[in-house]
Amino acid sequence: MKENDAKCRAALSARLSRVEGQIRGVRKMMDEERDCVAVLRQLAAIDGAIRATARMIVSKHLESCLGEPIQSEEDRARNLRELSDIFAKFA
Repeated sequence: MKENDAKCRAALSARLSRVEGQIRGVRKMMDEERDCVAVLRQLAAIDGAIRATARMIVSKHLESCLGEPIQSEEDRARNLRELSDIFAKFA
């Protein structure tokens, strides 16, 4: 299990490093006064990369939440509220 967690963290870190590079690239494009459509395409790619990273994190979180028995109705309600809140941020 820990090995999978380490692999997942490494994959997330690599994705975020690529996003950082993409953002630096967009900043350079803006400095060079590149075509707006090209900049917007890059921003769309960044948005997609961030959303894919978020999906990976949510998936890992769901595995950990659903992998453990719920101790009480209060825990269940808290977990549902937490998930609902995070999904609302990506809607």
